[in-house]
Amino acid sequence: MNNYAQIKQIIEQYIEKNGFDTDIESSIKETSYDKTNNSYLCDFGEDFKVIDMDVIAKDVYGKIYPSGKTRSTADAFFVLENGQWYFVEFKNSKIDNSKLKYKVQLKAYENLHMLFDILYEMKELLEEMGCVENPIDFIRKNVIYILVCSEEKNIREAGYIRDAKRIKEQYVPGFLEELNSSIFKEAYVLTEENFRREFIESM
Repeated sequence: MNNYAQIKQIIEQYIEKNGFDTDIESSIKETSYDKTNNSYLCDFGEDFKVIDMDVIAKDVYGKIYPSGKTRSTADAFFVLENGQWYFVEFKNSKIDNSKLKYKVQLKAYENLHMLFDILYEMKELLEEMGCVENPIDFIRKNVIYILVCSEEKNIREAGYIRDAKRIKEQYVPGFLEELNSSIFKEAYVLTEENFRREFIESM
């Protein structure tokens, strides 16, 4: 069983333990769906399986710990064979506004809070994965947060991403610098086409 399957199984057991019956698995395409524009930011990745973090937040965690609002989470979570964990937030809009920047940061923190609260409750299963003793250290070494934005609606940022790629780096805008330096192993922005090339076509 690979790392993704292990984490998925642990979350599913948590859901069952708490009396819920919820399908948490989705795809890159489905989790990139934009209700406002009735379209998919990523019109690809139908076979790339991910965990839908919004479903967990709304249909499970938010019902166990009701707070009057749904906990903010990233859209998708997956684990690659190299052991790296990825949280992905899809934005089919301009990302250069203060309200959105704050929401992206909030989702990063609350996503970690929810996931590790779930995993810690199932710690007897989590011990095998080596991230119980110091989860903060595990996050800094293994967890990557990616904001995927519309290239068409973020022409300037798409240019910055291309410039970064030329020198084999990732584009880290100011509002992700704090997450990139102190929380995650990496936090950066990609357009949907960058994401396709790096995570779909290269698999």
